[in-house]
Amino acid sequence: MVAKVIPSTCSECSVRCGSLIHVEDGKVVKITGNPAHPGSQGAFCIKGANAPISDRDNPARITYPMRRAGKRGEGQWERISWDEAFDQIAEGLGKIKHAYGALSIAGTAPTHFESRAVAIRLLMRSLGSPNFMINQDLCHGCRYTATMLTGFGGQPGSELRKARVILVVGESPSESDVVKWMHIKAAKAKGAKLIVLDPRRSQSARLADYWLAVKPGTDAALALSMIHVMLSEGWFDREFVEQWCTGTHELRERAAKYPPDTAAQLTGIPAETIIETARLFATVKPGCLVLGHGVDAQANGVSTIIAFQSLLALTGNVDREGTNRLPKKMPGWRGDFNDDPRFRMPREIEEKIIGGGIYPLWSGPDSSLKSCHNPAVLQAIHTSDPYPVRAMYVANNIVCTYPDLQNTVAALKKLDLLVVVSDQMTPTAELADFFLPRTTLLEEEEVSLDPNGPCLSYTQRIFAPRGEAKTGLDIAIGLRDRLRQRGLIDFDVFPWTSHRDFIDYQLMETKVSLEDLRARGFHAIAYGYEDYRKNGFKTPSKKIEFYSSRLESIGQDPLPDYKSPVYAMATAEFDLILLTGIRSMAYHHSRFRNHAWARKVQAAPELRINPNTAMRLNIVKNDWVWVQTHQQMQRVLLKARLTDELPENIVATGMGWWYPEMSGPDHGASVCNIDVAVPYGPPWDPISGSAEARNTVCKVVRAEPSEVDELLMQVRQAQSGTGARPFKKEGTLEAPGSDEPSVLVQ
Repeated sequence: MVAKVIPSTCSECSVRCGSLIHVEDGKVVKITGNPAHPGSQGAFCIKGANAPISDRDNPARITYPMRRAGKRGEGQWERISWDEAFDQIAEGLGKIKHAYGALSIAGTAPTHFESRAVAIRLLMRSLGSPNFMINQDLCHGCRYTATMLTGFGGQPGSELRKARVILVVGESPSESDVVKWMHIKAAKAKGAKLIVLDPRRSQSARLADYWLAVKPGTDAALALSMIHVMLSEGWFDREFVEQWCTGTHELRERAAKYPPDTAAQLTGIPAETIIETARLFATVKPGCLVLGHGVDAQANGVSTIIAFQSLLALTGNVDREGTNRLPKKMPGWRGDFNDDPRFRMPREIEEKIIGGGIYPLWSGPDSSLKSCHNPAVLQAIHTSDPYPVRAMYVANNIVCTYPDLQNTVAALKKLDLLVVVSDQMTPTAELADFFLPRTTLLEEEEVSLDPNGPCLSYTQRIFAPRGEAKTGLDIAIGLRDRLRQRGLIDFDVFPWTSHRDFIDYQLMETKVSLEDLRARGFHAIAYGYEDYRKNGFKTPSKKIEFYSSRLESIGQDPLPDYKSPVYAMATAEFDLILLTGIRSMAYHHSRFRNHAWARKVQAAPELRINPNTAMRLNIVKNDWVWVQTHQQMQRVLLKARLTDELPENIVATGMGWWYPEMSGPDHGASVCNIDVAVPYGPPWDPISGSAEARNTVCKVVRAEPSEVDELLMQVRQAQSGTGARPFKKEGTLEAPGSDEPSVLVQ
């Protein structure tokens, strides 16, 4: 037996843990965490252990290009070659560009930093279109924007385990980030105090010294009240604030609107608890702040995050040991493809990014990500306002991850050309004109900058791609070449000839070799603290700005403030607050729904509900229920999970659900995905344009058995192998097996 252990990096979610891939006789037998990785330090979750193997060998995987042969959604496809695919897509894009202009073409990706996302962004720019969409308007979007405004959004990373007090807001690391959870538990074991703001009694809340069960959407009022206490009673780092912060006087006046008694009425947190936790976080050093996606996707998200960033800055817990660390740079690393002039378009074109006129700090030329306002793109497909959008190049399952699922489907059906890059037939891919097969994790090579280490992390390619699959970057390069042959490239901003050529470019000036990365799976970055003493912070004043000069310049409130949640205006008929976006370690957004190991963890879309609330509504364990929001959108069918983690007036669910084994183009998403019941705005955050998709109100009604029998029958048949789309029933770590040999890259 020939055995190897290959260090790599898992990229099945954004945490990107270091991994060890155990190979015997050319087959992967297990995947574990890498204790030597400076970021994850051995932490690893169920996704990383199972998903890479299941993804590569999934029977539902498609490994060759296809062209639609019938009407959209009919499931009729014909296999074509890559040459045919590239030529026909290039021809289609050319016709649309000549008829409507380059701006009528848009690309989408789940994030902005992965190589496939860089490829799509630069492919669009090459064509002459600045329109690039990312899912991060719903996750990270408000945090990215707030960081650009205050100048400080440092994440604690590995400093967490050194902290003596930790404040967690909008995140349950036990469900979403195994590395943070490991560090928090380690710090707690050494005596650190833990403060958790969460309406749910999550595992993090159960571990906390102070669980602040804040009313959904009122986090900003709590932060401002804590700021008021700290400033009025002198519990702040006066030396740091005077030297490195601006707008303290204005922040003091704003926070004075929220004394503890007022904040207690708004948030549900007793005034004495607000005072006690403010004192604790201000006086115990060092301290860390963890901000999660729970404060994104809110109509007041940016302001809320600025309030918490200001709270942290007042304590002086900034880029010191055991505090929130500023991002550390890798000398020579080339990873900026948003702002680097070599990859930019002329400003007059960037000013036409859809959404830039209303949300310049998210979509304008001076924003950090220069990404479209997604709801505005979908609206442009319907109305041609501000101009027509007629083609999309999509690398993620947006039907299952954008709110207002029905509107997303309707928009995609109106396009003249839809190209989807995927490894399986998702509800989004079902609507495509062309399906292009991409590689899965064990077939990919990637280098990324991990701020948690900090380090360069390396994903090793273990196998050659199955069938005809290509990496997302190689697909975009192949299409670019055909576009160039037809004279359709306007800007030379996508210069690489292969995926490896791209990686070589990233590393060219780092003095780090691929051989070094292969040997360890990472390259640690040497770093120090208090980097701001050299160059200040990334704001016009070079200081942390409590009073944002950039917000003032665009006519927005320059200070953080509280706004009443939208659900407060709902009618009495909708008597339950609905939280969305609850995470599961088994899934990432809409992925892994056809993995047997994941379905063992969570077999159905859940609605978490307090047992007393369930009793009042005549709901018992495992009942299916209908959920309808006050926006009067379509109702959604979810399975009741009775739990005391929620108060009686709140219910909660996840996101991204679909049943790959179900027939029909939506694979059950139009019935069981929460996005059928939640709008993609309005309202929108006035700064980032993020939709209020996290907190709403709803009513819940028990579904009759006859209403769910048909749905359950299709699922049961598929799981037993008698349905049209069976999914894998084998063990969670089955070694690769197919008619092509597994090729281990040396």
